[in-house]
Amino acid sequence: MARLFSKSVLLFLFSIFVIACGKDNYDTPSSTLTGLVTYNGKPIGVRGSNASVKLQLWQEGFALRTPIDVYISQNGSFSSQLFDGQYKLVTVPGNGPWQHTADTVLVQVKGNSHVDFSVKPFFSLSEVEYQLEGEELIATFDLTHIDQTKTIEGISLLVNDTYFVDLGHFTGRETVTEKNEGTVSIRLNVREQLANQSSVFARVGVKISGITEAIYDNHVEKIK
Repeated sequence: MARLFSKSVLLFLFSIFVIACGKDNYDTPSSTLTGLVTYNGKPIGVRGSNASVKLQLWQEGFALRTPIDVYISQNGSFSSQLFDGQYKLVTVPGNGPWQHTADTVLVQVKGNSHVDFSVKPFFSLSEVEYQLEGEELIATFDLTHIDQTKTIEGISLLVNDTYFVDLGHFTGRETVTEKNEGTVSIRLNVREQLANQSSVFARVGVKISGITEAIYDNHVEKIK
């Protein structure tokens, strides 16, 4: 009985070993696709925390029609490990501070590849400048109204103690609502942050009415 039990245990362990070896023999993606989400050739800033904003890749000729989510960093960049082949890169309905479109970008991945993905945002930010005057932080930038069907819920100057700064992660915030276009200037008292935080990072963001994701400066400014 003991010999039979030992043989059963050995057979079980051998089966696990074979299965494990089989798993190790599967190929893993060896190519990297990098890129930027842009408008007029310039990167668009988004919320970089919580993997909130994404594009999707669909592989041409692949039997299983399952999209590959490609998450966008707060400076508008993205990166994905892929197998070589042809893919379609698309926006996701209801995701991102830009218009969803049925248009696709064909991407040929072979080794390390790069692609810029152009979108049409509802609003755009440019010429963003930050200035610290004593305990007051001033942000000034140009706001362009691109989609006239959309309005602004709020324009915010945000600060945080980490590099991730957005409407979900901040230690200080000042919001204005009276502008839809033109030059915007916002002032925020950062006395508490300068006194109590080892680092202070700043960023501006625009929340659009009825849209989950805001559009942000693609640059995060370190003020301390």
